[in-house]
Amino acid sequence: MTWVVLAAVVFVLGGAWFVARSTPTRIGVLVLGVAAAGIYFALGRPDMGDQPLEARIADIQARETSNPESVTAEQFLALQQDLARRSPDDPVPFQKIGNVYFANGRADDALSAYRSALRRDPAFEPAADAISELQFRVTGEVDEATRTKLPRLGQKLVEDPQSLTSVQMLALIQERVKVAAEDSEAHRMMGEIYASTGHIDRADTAFGEGLRLAPNDRAIIKAWADARFKATQSIDATTSDLYNRAYRLDTKDLRIGYMAGIGLWLQDRKAEAEAIWADVDSRVTEGGPERQMFAALRQMFGVDPPAPAPGGNSPE
Repeated sequence: MTWVVLAAVVFVLGGAWFVARSTPTRIGVLVLGVAAAGIYFALGRPDMGDQPLEARIADIQARETSNPESVTAEQFLALQQDLARRSPDDPVPFQKIGNVYFANGRADDALSAYRSALRRDPAFEPAADAISELQFRVTGEVDEATRTKLPRLGQKLVEDPQSLTSVQMLALIQERVKVAAEDSEAHRMMGEIYASTGHIDRADTAFGEGLRLAPNDRAIIKAWADARFKATQSIDATTSDLYNRAYRLDTKDLRIGYMAGIGLWLQDRKAEAEAIWADVDSRVTEGGPERQMFAALRQMFGVDPPAPAPGGNSPE
């Protein structure tokens, strides 16, 4: 049962491992380093006029509790900074500030904020876990601090699997591989975690081992192809071969069929590409979202010319 839960957790891994209400949505669009005037307008609301900063913070805090979706990323950051100022011994605001920086690629600032949280409480596990995650994003290695927590992580997997970070999930899967080296699904999940955290070379190794163990496992083939495409925004010969293998194993998967055709086109195997696209197009609903996606792919890879801008003049 535990192994099934882990598989489900990896399946829904989206790249953002901070799961707390709507905060990931907000911090994902945050633009840091705004000017003082920008901060003022971010903290305020049109109906609050020139109320003092304290009143605006109180409003943000109330909405964060009652309607978190109404709080912007900038307001969330300002709220945490104010909470840190008011409660300088509380590690939680510093950890949340670190989360904001982490989500926006400011690793050094995030690390500084997490360390500030640990100075206030050396046993504050969320900040320690975040530092382990940061290190994993850089190195691709599971740190010793995470490995020492393996017994507790196994329990956490059963009780609260969504709270596991990428490095924690990877550590659990690596333990699984130690006792079941032939488990191709475990290697696929390792590949997905490596790919989602930017370690595509390690992902290639994990997917390759999974495919060696199960040469016709379509889930591995498809996941590997998508991982390579997402990492490079291109389809090289290896990725093309993977998409074509995945499509041959299940021709009902129209998206994979179209990607297979793109790969063939880029290898100058245009007749084969057109044959696949014709078959796929015959099964796509007219006016459906698939057609829009396929049209965008054709333009992206130069199969079709870019669509003219709305209201633009056609070239003479």
